[in-house]
Amino acid sequence: MSQARTRRQLIQLGAALRRARIEAGLTQQQLGDLAGVSRQLVSRVEAGSPRGEIGRFAQIADALKMRLVIAPAEQKPTSSADQLAVQDLLGRIRQGLPPEPSGAEEHE
Repeated sequence: MSQARTRRQLIQLGAALRRARIEAGLTQQQLGDLAGVSRQLVSRVEAGSPRGEIGRFAQIADALKMRLVIAPAEQKPTSSADQLAVQDLLGRIRQGLPPEPSGAEEHE
């Protein structure tokens, strides 16, 4: 993964944590106290600049009752059918539905 892409992702993650903090009605200091980190660190994380403290994202997310999921980089389905299957599965998960059984399981 390129350094520029990693930086963009850190900025996006920091922005998401900031939005969640604001929606929770917390100041940076209050969130820092909940997460066991300093207000300055919360500020750096929200700016996408953890300076080697990437593990702190998880601490802050946990304090906000958020779950971080690390997805494998650059893994793309190889066919259109695979892409549609992945999109369908993600849609079902977002809706809280169980995955559809595969064709082999349906005929057993």
